[in-house]
Amino acid sequence: MTFVEAVRVCLKDKYCCFRGRASRSEFWWFSLCIGLINLGANLLLSPLPRGTAMGLNFVISLALLLPNLGVTVRRLHDRNLAGWWLLIPIVSLLLWLLGRGAPGGEAGPASALLSLSMCICYLAILSMPGTAGPNRFGPDPLAAEQARD
Repeated sequence: MTFVEAVRVCLKDKYCCFRGRASRSEFWWFSLCIGLINLGANLLLSPLPRGTAMGLNFVISLALLLPNLGVTVRRLHDRNLAGWWLLIPIVSLLLWLLGRGAPGGEAGPASALLSLSMCICYLAILSMPGTAGPNRFGPDPLAAEQARD
């Protein structure tokens, strides 16, 4: 899947779709798109007053939230994992924040290491190849991509 195809699928065809599967290329191309949109928005909005720029950035992030969550859940489905695995980075962030609230106000090395380890494992899961052939979430997206070519 190309960059343009991934953006079209995630922003048009499957804007708020949490069913089915997403190939690695669909997920990573769309992640790059979100990064480029955020970078461009920050550059374009930087001359504006800080409150206005932050408000517009929030609106852009909110508009991209559902397609981002959708493609991430579909990517997890491709690995034959339930969408609830999406909570790993959230739990990781909460653990780190709770560690910062510990006596002394700083997260201990153990809290930071646990949080970092959870995020690395999560990225590894998203980077691994999907289940070959159909799984409980649908047909293999690579087979569909190869059939189109």
